[in-house]
Amino acid sequence: MAKTTKKIPISVLYAEDKASIRKVYGSVIKGIVEDLHIAENGKAGLKIFNKVKPDLVVTDINMPEMDGLEMIREIRKKNHDTRIIIMTAHDKKENFLQAIKHRVRGYLIKPVEREELESQIRELGREILLEKSMEEQLRRRQEAEDALQRSDVILKAVNYASELFFKYNYTTQSIADVLKRLGEATEVSRVYIFENFLDNKKQIYTSLLFDWATPNVDDVDGTILKEINYKDGFSRWVKTLQKGKPIHGNIGDFPKSERKLLAELGLVSIVIMPIFVNNTWWGFIGLDECCKPREWNEAELYALGTAADIIGAAIHRKRVDIELLKLNNELESRIQERTQDLIKEISDRKNIESLLRESEEKYRQIFENANDGILLTVEGIVRFINPMIYEMTGYLPKNIIGKPFSDFMHIDFKDLIMDNHMKRLRGEEFPDRYDIKFINKKKKLRWFEIKSTVITWEGETAVLTFVSDITDRKKTAEELRKLNRNLEQRVQEELEKIRKQQEMLIQKSKLESLGELAAGIAHEINQPLGSIAMGIDNMLIKLQSGEITEEYTRRKTDSLFKDIERIRNIIEHVRIFSRDQGDAIIEPLSVSEVVYNALSLISRQYDSKGIDLQVKYSSRNDITFGNKYKFEQVIMNLLSNARYAVLEKEKAEIGDYKKIIKLTTFANRKACGMIIHDNGTGIPESIIGNIFDPFFTTKKEEMGTGLGLSIIYGIIKEMKGEITADSKEGKYTKLIVTLPIYTEPKESKN
Repeated sequence: MAKTTKKIPISVLYAEDKASIRKVYGSVIKGIVEDLHIAENGKAGLKIFNKVKPDLVVTDINMPEMDGLEMIREIRKKNHDTRIIIMTAHDKKENFLQAIKHRVRGYLIKPVEREELESQIRELGREILLEKSMEEQLRRRQEAEDALQRSDVILKAVNYASELFFKYNYTTQSIADVLKRLGEATEVSRVYIFENFLDNKKQIYTSLLFDWATPNVDDVDGTILKEINYKDGFSRWVKTLQKGKPIHGNIGDFPKSERKLLAELGLVSIVIMPIFVNNTWWGFIGLDECCKPREWNEAELYALGTAADIIGAAIHRKRVDIELLKLNNELESRIQERTQDLIKEISDRKNIESLLRESEEKYRQIFENANDGILLTVEGIVRFINPMIYEMTGYLPKNIIGKPFSDFMHIDFKDLIMDNHMKRLRGEEFPDRYDIKFINKKKKLRWFEIKSTVITWEGETAVLTFVSDITDRKKTAEELRKLNRNLEQRVQEELEKIRKQQEMLIQKSKLESLGELAAGIAHEINQPLGSIAMGIDNMLIKLQSGEITEEYTRRKTDSLFKDIERIRNIIEHVRIFSRDQGDAIIEPLSVSEVVYNALSLISRQYDSKGIDLQVKYSSRNDITFGNKYKFEQVIMNLLSNARYAVLEKEKAEIGDYKKIIKLTTFANRKACGMIIHDNGTGIPESIIGNIFDPFFTTKKEEMGTGLGLSIIYGIIKEMKGEITADSKEGKYTKLIVTLPIYTEPKESKN
């Protein structure tokens, strides 16, 4: 094996009173590790230890002022985990027993060979690095959980805002409730909304519209926030917010021009989210922190951006409602005015009523079928119009009667009108009603809905046409289409967000499983480490007695390398299992093999708890298709639930209760899988249908989040399988995972 020359990234304290020895071994150790601290005696060594907290201590025993054993005792009072190696020229039994008492990891007798010292330091260095790596993983997992929890709380507040605006629209009370809920969810000092406006010189200002603050925060002078010119130090905000981007950070990092006003308000950190109404920058929602600096992660910023979008949509909806109400009021006013006109017209017509009696039937037929404007055409020439046509078009009867109706249509619709007219006369099928554009007398474009019917007028074939003004309806429909397009975009964004959160939850569950495995992994690694240590001791004894042979050395080293390979395999297994499986390999896998690999990491945890874990492997082919590390996660989570159930039942059982978990793999021609059966607490019949729902759990809050079975369900569905549960409360629980048998694809024949 090639000699390793790369330095180990750990710190070492080396204590030795003899300068010549200190120089020799100090040089050796310096070539092995990156950071070395040297002391001339135990007292100086203890001082250095308290200052730099080294990962490893190498010390002599007999030293002036304070010997090595006394220094070790002082170290152990403050730190129980630091690894220690003793190098001494004295092999006294009492010194060796004291070293064991204080958990010294290496006891070397001078003179010590360079290779032996380097081997000891590198072996302990690998342990130290592995321990640091696991601590770093646990720290990252905790940070991810904290970020996810904060984002979840904010999203619940955003969901509350969406429901509130949908139910009560955009009102002073609803916006006050939303700001309060957002403030409590984010745990900030203040939440507020500013609205933009332009002055008579077209300069953009902003003004405080709504705000909320915690009771322990002093009120600000609202007058200074009622009219703020962005040019007064906040031009950067305009450029950034108009692009739809947030502004956030600690006030001390902001440009000097912005810090003046923000500091007067007592702010420490801030986040600003732009609000857009109908694709126009309307203003912003801001959140202040007055007590301590705060950094906002991407998930929190995304949730706050969603809140700003919901507020913008609510404001737009309010505007549309106001406009519709205004149109309705105008329509009612016009109807009343027209009604008065009709009353006056009826009064005038009473004087000539006798002259119109001959055509009463004709007029009655026309007006009884009319809802809006009415006109009569013969061979395309207008013969008659009702007063509503004048109201709708602005043309007096003298401007229309006697002229082709098509002359008044928009040029884009003339061919359509003539085509439908000819089909109507020929008795062919044509649209019952259709929309056209019309240019009124004021040269303004209007939308009309046309509905025509063929009648007989004074012995001639005529067309009676009913006209409705649908211009406002068209405008409203266009606005609704725009809102629907925005809604579809938001739905897609929310679905993408849910997918990303699901990936985070799967990785979180995997890291939780890894945390539970820590004890088992340590035991699995310590066992071969113990064999290695014992083998090395035996070789040292043989070497000292002169009885060592080449055959004995080869046989011992082969055994040691097997133990080292076993440790490497365990670490590699844990490393691959713990990494993000976003790009996981999907391949054929054996159910029994994955079960065996999983149990190799966790079976000792069950032995230590007195749980009888009974495993039976299928003798038939149980190959399916999927990612073996995700399926391994399924096995660990299901066994963890079973372990929890039997341990909980043990607490309540009276008498001789034996904790039993059975795991059986099976396979047939079409399917394979596994059955996990425990004699634990069981699941009540009333909730067994909900156990695969996200966040549903019967455990205490500190014992679980309710995501485990939901994630398992998703992984099994991803593998095109099924998972079912059978349980009797207080008796047992049985979970059956069924997966399709993998078949080799047939080679295509040329």
